Amino acid sequence: MENKYIYFTTAMDNNSFASYLEDWKVSPNLSNQNFHNKLIRALSLTHDIDVISVRSINHHYKYPKLKAKIVRENNIFWKYPQVSRNRIDKYLNLFKRIEEISMKDSKYIFVDVLNLSLLKAAIKYRKKYGMKIIGICTDSPYNISFLRNGYKNKLVALGQSLDAYIVLTEKLNNLYNVNSKPFIKIDGISESQSDYLPRKINNDYIYFGGSLMKEYGVLNLIDAYKKLARNDLKLVICGHHLQKDKLYPLIDGDDNIIYLGPVNYKENLSLEKNSVLTINPRPQNPKIDQYSFPSKTLEYLANGCLTIAVSNELLKEHYESCIIWAKSGDPDDLCEAMKRALELNRTDREILSLLGKNKAMQYTSLESVNHLFDDELLPKLSLN
Repeated sequence: MENKYIYFTTAMDNNSFASYLEDWKVSPNLSNQNFHNKLIRALSLTHDIDVISVRSINHHYKYPKLKAKIVRENNIFWKYPQVSRNRIDKYLNLFKRIEEISMKDSKYIFVDVLNLSLLKAAIKYRKKYGMKIIGICTDSPYNISFLRNGYKNKLVALGQSLDAYIVLTEKLNNLYNVNSKPFIKIDGISESQSDYLPRKINNDYIYFGGSLMKEYGVLNLIDAYKKLARNDLKLVICGHHLQKDKLYPLIDGDDNIIYLGPVNYKENLSLEKNSVLTINPRPQNPKIDQYSFPSKTLEYLANGCLTIAVSNELLKEHYESCIIWAKSGDPDDLCEAMKRALELNRTDREILSLLGKNKAMQYTSLESVNHLFDDELLPKLSLN
């Protein structure tokens, strides 16, 4: 391998993540797990990666602390420092615990810019060991409603002080890269999986897995499915239930809507693969769309799924011909798109699914992201 890199994240190896999910009383936000896990594995195709995974726990977690451990996955070393629910222990001892298990001979540190503790640790590492920091920018903190304004401002201020960036949109680069540092833009990261057994669902089904917050469209999806009125076809939903008080009343009493809660990465892919239709109901929202690429749709496409998405300019740049488009995220438009998708004959379904898979893998496979990093970002970093 050419170089060794450090990667600060809350993401985990897939087996550890599956075990971690089992011990939550209320599901955690899973949005960053899959993206960072895949980016780590993309980088590891040509580099050794020392992953410092700071697992998040709070009062909803079964245990008051998690012990330190190390998991090796080929040339990825997943290193988990001890973490605690105790805030004093968590913040005062975090850097020391990270320093004890991290290698010191890396040129670069990758860090999730949406986590303040990790950002501070990375900047402290740069000061102490002279490493350059590459910020991973997947969204604007100003789009995350539950964060305090002071926390958001601090995230952006520290994020703007890094040495290079990997961003999902041009607006994210404009937000963070105010000093014109080297950067690359990617749509997301995709992979096609076939080595898993499907969970048994006793009917054909439409599938959605992702954020269950109202602004990402799940409530409209449920209304649209009810308008579809297809008792031979179930709706399966997975994800973290931040708004279960709104979600559960819509599902209650409808045996055709199955909510499975959060599922691990491989099971999620299995459920996608075996559906008759996948759908991303995320509505148009200029504030969100400028800073957040709808990567869930790419995941569906890469997995060979027939896919519905709401009209979105970022997606249409490369994927307009392989998605069934809903005009908006309103229930009527989502329902109309589902009807069109379900009326396709077998040949047209297969052609559209294959086209989507090939397009997604062309732009966002682990290999293509790795080449973009090695061939475009690394040479620029070496000149700075």
